[in-house]
Amino acid sequence: MGDTGFSTNNTVARHLAVSGSRNIGTVVFGEDFEFEAIYGCPAYFSDTDRTLYAKSPLDKLYVCNRCFKYATAASDMSVHSSSCSRQFSTPGKLVYQYNEFSIREVDGEQYKVYCQCLSLFAKLFVDTKSLYFAVDRFKFYVLIHHISPKQEQSVGYFSKEKLSWDENNLACILTFPPFQGQGLGQFLIEFSYHMSILEGKLGSPEKPLSEDGRKSYILYWCTAVAKALPRVEHYGKVSINDIADETGIRQDDILDALRSMNALQEMEVDDSKAESKYIVSKGNVLAWAAKKKINLNAPGLIDINYITI
Repeated sequence: MGDTGFSTNNTVARHLAVSGSRNIGTVVFGEDFEFEAIYGCPAYFSDTDRTLYAKSPLDKLYVCNRCFKYATAASDMSVHSSSCSRQFSTPGKLVYQYNEFSIREVDGEQYKVYCQCLSLFAKLFVDTKSLYFAVDRFKFYVLIHHISPKQEQSVGYFSKEKLSWDENNLACILTFPPFQGQGLGQFLIEFSYHMSILEGKLGSPEKPLSEDGRKSYILYWCTAVAKALPRVEHYGKVSINDIADETGIRQDDILDALRSMNALQEMEVDDSKAESKYIVSKGNVLAWAAKKKINLNAPGLIDINYITI
């Protein structure tokens, strides 16, 4: 489903410097938000309009912040919104609800139009995302902020293949632009790993990761590994497999995290067939956490007791 991606403010400038291929200027998202599109999405237009907007981008695309249906005219979206606000509620199965956030699992086969519209919207902000219509084999996990008892707002999502030969626990992820910088990407990543643990599997995102996606995952992996070390250490020794079982993170990602913290040294072994052994520097792990100002005693973002899958 394309790169696992995150959008940042710097991404717009980076992308335009490379391609300048946007066919949409800004996105008007519901009544309260307007922001720049980062990437083009020709699937929003007919063949005729696609040619037109490739030469001169559409000034504004109007997207419903409830169901993600879209229009090129404000008047059309106004008519849609008045009806949608009365009738629409996020589809799918409630799989998490705690405090002001919930997550709904939406089956791409069962709720095809909703998932197609959501995927089209994501294409404007995630780099090589190419799938918008063939959503049947995916589940979408939509993060909802409950602003009040009567008002809710979808703020991000991730998708996951129903059957992944690589057992990836995430295909594509996006925090919607107005809600970035609030830790919601880490929230969704943590949820994906809790699901892996409950399923008795080790998870990993679909790769390759985008630049921003890799930064977010390295932060999550490093934090999760650092928190897990005291719980899995036995007589001064740590097993990578024990860390994997504790966190749900695949072994190669754990090694990647330890290397990024400069906390991993591979030991020489005489037998070429012997299992690799490593020395983990707990001091370097703590130094990394201190530098990043991460409280290793803080509770997780997700309370696993409120997950229902």
